[in-house]
Amino acid sequence: MQPAMNTPPRDREEFWIRFVCAFLFFGFLAALLIVRFIDSLGIAQGLGLWTVVVLWVSVYAAKVGDQAWLDLIEAIRRW
Repeated sequence: MQPAMNTPPRDREEFWIRFVCAFLFFGFLAALLIVRFIDSLGIAQGLGLWTVVVLWVSVYAAKVGDQAWLDLIEAIRRW
């Protein structure tokens, strides 16, 4: 019997799979937003903001599991 996907990862491989998927997905979304506001932010601040946001979201999604995706998508909808 396999555990539900909303449980925290039990091994390293599962953690890294979740991390990479979240990094790619939210990295792309954050890059689109940063490019839109690059004139007002500047390249250094935009890159720094992108790095912090994407790493934080990726670690959160990797540790929490599917509930993190639901929370993040709901936050994007409200925004």
